[in-house]
Amino acid sequence: MKTISSVLLKVFVKQFYIINAGFLLFLFFVFFGMVHGGLLIPYHRSLISGMLVSPIFMAVVWVAWLFYNIKCMLFCAATIKAADSGYLFTLRALSPLKQRRLYFLVCTLQYLPVLIYSCFIIYMAINRSMFFTAILVTAYQLLLIALAAAAIFISINKGSFTPLVEKIASKLNVLAKLKHRYFSFLWANILHNRKMPLVLVKIFSILLLSVSFVRNGDKFDEDLFSIFFQLIFVSHAMLVFYSVDFAEAKMQFSRNLPLDQYKIIRMYLFTYGILLLPETAFILINNHGNLPVLDIPVLYGTAVSILFLYTALLYACKLDMENYMLFVFVIFIMDFFLQKTGWHFLTMLAILITGIAVFKSSYYLFERE
Repeated sequence: MKTISSVLLKVFVKQFYIINAGFLLFLFFVFFGMVHGGLLIPYHRSLISGMLVSPIFMAVVWVAWLFYNIKCMLFCAATIKAADSGYLFTLRALSPLKQRRLYFLVCTLQYLPVLIYSCFIIYMAINRSMFFTAILVTAYQLLLIALAAAAIFISINKGSFTPLVEKIASKLNVLAKLKHRYFSFLWANILHNRKMPLVLVKIFSILLLSVSFVRNGDKFDEDLFSIFFQLIFVSHAMLVFYSVDFAEAKMQFSRNLPLDQYKIIRMYLFTYGILLLPETAFILINNHGNLPVLDIPVLYGTAVSILFLYTALLYACKLDMENYMLFVFVIFIMDFFLQKTGWHFLTMLAILITGIAVFKSSYYLFERE
C-alpha cells in the first residue's frame, strides 16, 4: 500500500501543485503578500467575521471552494485519461474500500490550501459559539473531498466520469459557438480559457467590497476602502498579463493589419471596462450614501486606467513577470497616496495619459522573447 500511495501522490498531488504553482502563488500573493504584516491577522479576522455574519458572503466563499474542488477533479480526470496513464487502471485489483481510502487521501492533499483556511473559519465559529456554522463548514469540506474521491473511483473503475465532465463542459461552453469581433477577442479569451482565475479574482473583489459596504456599512472607513480598492487592481494584474500574453501569442497577426494604436488602446480599455463592471455594480447597489454618487464613475474610470497602465508596462518590460509585479506594487503605493489628495478625476486622467504615453512608446518596440 505504501508503494501505491507514493505513486498516486507523485501522479496526482505533486504534479497538481507543479502545474498550478503559478496560480497558487498568485492567490497567496493576493491574500497574504499584499497586506502589511501588522494588518495581516486583523484583515483575515475581518474577512472571516464577514463570512460568519453574512450568509451571502459565506455562500460566495462556498462557491469559490466548489470551483477549486472542480479544478482538482478536472485535473484528476485529465491525468487518468492521458495516454501514458494506463497503469492506473491496475488499481482495480484493490478492494473498493482500499481504493476509496487512497483517493480520499489524494483529494485531501490537493484540497489542503482551502482546508487549512477553512480550519481557521471553524475555529472562529466555535469561539463565537456558532456551533451549527462550524458543523456546516466541516460537513461541506468533507462532502467536497468525498465527491472528488468518488470521481476518481468512478473514472478508474467505470470510466464514465471523464466523458460526463467533457459533455457538460461542451454544453456550457456557449462562447465557442459565438462570433466575436476584434474588440471582444480579449474578454472572450478570458471567459473561455481563464475561467478559474476570473472567478477567483471576482470572488476576492466582492469579498473586499463586502467588508467595506456590507459588514462595515454603518461605519464606513474611507481609508480601509481605499486600501481594498487598490487590492482589487492588484488581483486583476494576472488577468491583464493573460490578456497581453494572448494578444501577442494568438493575435500577433493584428500587427500586420492597418490598425492605428488608438484602436488597440480602445480594445484594451473595452476589455477592462467589461471586467470591472461587476465591482462597479456592487458599489452602486450597496453604496447607501457612503460615497458621493458622482465619485463612483470616476473610481471606475481610475480602475480601468490602472489596468491599462499595467498593460503598457507589460509591453515596456517585455512581459517580464518579476519587473511587472514590482511595477504593480509601486502603482499600488502611488495610487493610494494620489487618492488621498481628493483629486480623483485628475488622478484618473494622469494615470490614463501616462498609460497611453508608455503604450505608444513601447508597443512597436516590443518583441516577444
